[in-house]
Amino acid sequence: MIRVNSSQSIQSCPPRIVLISTLLAVTLAACASQQLVHFGGTLNPVEPPHTALICAEAGEHMTIVDRPAPDFPEELAYFMYIGQSSAPRQIHMRFDIGPDGTTKNIRYGGDLEDLDHGATRDAVLPAASAIETWRYAWNDTAPANYATGCETRFDFAMRG
Repeated sequence: MIRVNSSQSIQSCPPRIVLISTLLAVTLAACASQQLVHFGGTLNPVEPPHTALICAEAGEHMTIVDRPAPDFPEELAYFMYIGQSSAPRQIHMRFDIGPDGTTKNIRYGGDLEDLDHGATRDAVLPAASAIETWRYAWNDTAPANYATGCETRFDFAMRG
């Protein structure tokens, strides 16, 4: 027993339970983090307004201001080489475009089981980080200044 004050006391937990509790708390905190988009989470999460446009319909009401390419790590090529993979890999991403032209609700758009593969998972975070920097401008004819369901794809292939 650990004494807190002369009038209070709390039970001491065995070290094993404290460790398990700490690991569980860290895991839950990590799952709630926006940065775990590469494990199926969402980067820049927001609730879309009811007046949101479908991205395919919104295209005529906005222009691309800035859309830099992702900075994928060189290690992705090693994974493909080691796996003797000549077939192209694709990273599907989904996102929304907010009223200020910034991207919201950035998430992996493929099957979540694909994230079990290390190369796929390692490509998702740089893709999401790049999409986070993309900027759009709404024009005056837009019936709503929010687009949902936007998609993009990044392709990878080994060159012979």
